[in-house]
Amino acid sequence: MAVRRKPLSARVVSTLRAKAKNRKNITLGTLKKVFRRGQGAWIQGSRPKIGMQQWAMARVNSYLRGSRKHDTDLRKKRKK
Repeated sequence: MAVRRKPLSARVVSTLRAKAKNRKNITLGTLKKVFRRGQGAWIQGSRPKIGMQQWAMARVNSYLRGSRKHDTDLRKKRKK
């Protein structure tokens, strides 16, 4: 049975929307995917005293800065 995910909070969505609006060729949907992957990475293992939201938003910021460590499949889709 598949686990049903909670919807993202309105605050998170508005923050992601603002970040997507400031960037060319990056959509809100892509940033939501990166955020969800960040949440999953936090569950798999993270540093102590770092919250899930912090970890996921840091991953979004890393993606926006052009990090090549993770989410490279989304970056390749964006260039096409």
